[in-house]
Amino acid sequence: MDNLYPYVHLLPNGHLFVFANTKAVMYDYTKNLVLTVYPQLDGGPRNYPSAGSSVMLALQGDYSNAEIVICGGAQYGAFLERSSDTPAHGSCGRISATQPDPVWVAEDMPYGRIMGDMVMLPNGDVLIINGAMSGTQGFDMASNPCLNPVLYRPNEPLGLRFMVLNPGLVPRMYHSTANLLPDGRVLLAGSNPHVFYTFDAEFPTELRIEAFSPEYLGPDKANIRPEILEVPETVRFGAGFDVVVLVELPVVEIVEVNLASAPFATHSFSQGQRLVKLAVTSAVPDGDGRYRIACTAPPNGMVAPPGYYMVFAVNQGVPSVARWVHVS
Repeated sequence: MDNLYPYVHLLPNGHLFVFANTKAVMYDYTKNLVLTVYPQLDGGPRNYPSAGSSVMLALQGDYSNAEIVICGGAQYGAFLERSSDTPAHGSCGRISATQPDPVWVAEDMPYGRIMGDMVMLPNGDVLIINGAMSGTQGFDMASNPCLNPVLYRPNEPLGLRFMVLNPGLVPRMYHSTANLLPDGRVLLAGSNPHVFYTFDAEFPTELRIEAFSPEYLGPDKANIRPEILEVPETVRFGAGFDVVVLVELPVVEIVEVNLASAPFATHSFSQGQRLVKLAVTSAVPDGDGRYRIACTAPPNGMVAPPGYYMVFAVNQGVPSVARWVHVS
């Protein structure tokens, strides 16, 4: 029951965090061994057809700690009863999956939500967007679209992490997606809650796409938004390299250099989504508003699987337009 489309995250120790329904394990896929059985997550089922979502928060520091967040879902039995108006739940669980004796820490979103997409933003915050506040996943099984995105700020104190953002106009129900764009916006697409394309229903098949701009792209932040001028096209695991950025106002804090993967999203979960914050030195002035930042690439493919990443420079929470870099 409610075990389809499990949430799977590659942990920085090389094992898999696998979550289905209310249960999770750490799995060594090379030896076919369950290494850890995590405590059950309270609050009801989370996977298809109950349609919560999940992210692994940004990897940083020595990359040994991986925190998983799982939010939302339908009430148990809503799918079996074909109830489209049963309120979704808004509970979340957060766990340090790589630490000894991990436990879930409970939080509550401002809204109950099913079929919400959780998108890692370049600065480490999480955007929760799309979905509905009633029903369950499946064809013609949800109602009451949740038009307000929510920002989850993982570094804020417990109870102060959620911020409600401006609502959209287009309901994004079953089969909707959300993906981070290189310019820092989030692409929203889809919504087909019917067996076939249907355009005369309360929630029609949706062919329009939208781009959501987080608050860090506001005009009041333009003069602190960095621009990447120089970055290598290829970096090797553990190697040092420089990134040169341009900033209109003087830099007063550490400018982060963060790698964001290019995942694919389906059924309210982005496979392969991860954000890796690189070890960096303080930005050194290089003349005419330019700054040179010394960076160290991720140590191995367990932290950042080989492939192409969007590299963002982040100044006071405001990301640059990304440049594509191949990491191997």
